[in-house]
Amino acid sequence: MKTPINAKTLKQHFAYSKWYYILLVIGLFFFWNLFYTVTEPRTPDDQKVDIYIYGFAQQEQLETYMEGIHQSKMPEMKEINCLYVTPDESSGPMVLSTHVAAGEGNLFMLPRDLFQSYAAQGMFVSLDDMDGIVDMCEQAGLNIERGWRKNQETGERHLYGIPVNTMKTLGSMVYSSGELYISMRDYNTNPDYSELMLRTILEDAFSEGAETAVEPVPSAEPESQP
Repeated sequence: MKTPINAKTLKQHFAYSKWYYILLVIGLFFFWNLFYTVTEPRTPDDQKVDIYIYGFAQQEQLETYMEGIHQSKMPEMKEINCLYVTPDESSGPMVLSTHVAAGEGNLFMLPRDLFQSYAAQGMFVSLDDMDGIVDMCEQAGLNIERGWRKNQETGERHLYGIPVNTMKTLGSMVYSSGELYISMRDYNTNPDYSELMLRTILEDAFSEGAETAVEPVPSAEPESQP
């Protein structure tokens, strides 16, 4: 004999089965969220420039500056993104290494210890091999000595990073616990526009008549190169 469907039986059914429906709704929510994440359109790597900053920034000011470069120098790009890694001693390096291992990032702004470590591993482009970069820095009177590092694999010494602290533009917008160095990733999904972004930042920072945005970090004692 079938149980009749009426107000009383429905009330009993929902009383005994309410958790089933709650779990069903939760399951449907997570399924939809996963589906949306997987199917969400993603910008191709060659149509964006991602800049990873190990530190903090005046975000609104920095985003306005980057958008200016976007519109004036590379309007054909879909995205220019500033992405931040919080410089926490316990988790920061691990978070950064996860992004690096995943092949993410075109330009990096890293504190001295992390910059030196990744430069030694050959992660960054040799900036001294890029036409005019060293001359530009020297003409601006910038001390780039500590941006030169030895590649552990090749034994060659190259300029892998440029100090940000004395730059007219970035020096007032980004900061960490010490010096930051801007570098360009060697394994790069968008090398041409990464180089254009780096050159534009340097041209702005060291243009004639530019003043440093912050006091330069005092030079350390000469260090032996690894």
